[in-house]
Amino acid sequence: MEKFVELDFEDINSCKILTGELGENLKSISRMLGVSISSRGTKIFIKGDAQAVSIAERTVKDLYREIREGLALSRSDVEERISEIKRISEIKKAESGNGTVEDKNLGVILTTYRGKKICPKTQNQLDYVRSIENNDVVFVIGPAGSGKTYLAVSMAIKYLKSGRVTKVVLTRPAIEAGEKIGYLPGGILEKVDPFMRPIYDCLYDILDYREMVKLMEKGTIEIIPIAFMRGRTLNDSFIIVDEAQNLTYEQVKMVLTRIGIGSKMVLTADITQIDILKSGLAELDQILKGVEGVDFVHLTKEDIVRHPVVSRIINALEIFEKKRK
Repeated sequence: MEKFVELDFEDINSCKILTGELGENLKSISRMLGVSISSRGTKIFIKGDAQAVSIAERTVKDLYREIREGLALSRSDVEERISEIKRISEIKKAESGNGTVEDKNLGVILTTYRGKKICPKTQNQLDYVRSIENNDVVFVIGPAGSGKTYLAVSMAIKYLKSGRVTKVVLTRPAIEAGEKIGYLPGGILEKVDPFMRPIYDCLYDILDYREMVKLMEKGTIEIIPIAFMRGRTLNDSFIIVDEAQNLTYEQVKMVLTRIGIGSKMVLTADITQIDILKSGLAELDQILKGVEGVDFVHLTKEDIVRHPVVSRIINALEIFEKKRK
């Protein structure tokens, strides 16, 4: 069923930013959603499939609001917002049959210092976030790029800012394939720092640099290697154990017993990238099956969230490879 929408905004300058140079932003919306979209002055006209028009309408309104709030806008921002709204719409549609449709901020975890809303973008990611809310210990297993660490860090910051925890502890094993940290320069902290970089990247995307430094100086956010966890009891903390597939059974046992009163723990793992002889996660889902407060969540390649151009490149390469075969 076709639908036509006419949007009229009050600020001509914001509309010019919204449409983009030579209308490139509107062209991105048209290409990604298959709708006809044009502008004249402060008006924007959208026509096409009803569902696609609804997504385009929300995208345009959200982007206009952000422009009015002073946020910069690039074509990649437009494409990312379209993808985000499409995924949220799919989640709503999937849940509508169960009577659990939520409001327009479905699944929004928090807003970064740059105004970007962080939310689960697939049904599995939404289940992952809900599992963290409902359990004390969550194991999440999935491929690289499926949002395991990023969503966990986002939830940790949300819990910290809301006062539900007083400390965030992020840890991961200092192990990489073919690397030995003894050959790296500096003391132990300098040696393990490169292995903690993925966690820093997540935090810097969510928090302002000055706020991040302040929280780390106060010890409110602590980033440490696994070896430094031994002997500690962490109360009122949100603990993230990244790259848990590279922990031995003894390390997994040690880490799990660090959790104190009022704490949560999330262990992320990609079982396709095990860099030790035997992972401590092997058969752990069977060992801990039925334990109250413990849950296992599985993400798949369908949950990998890429930059739109990467998806287009991969599709082109797959077509080429099929033809070559």
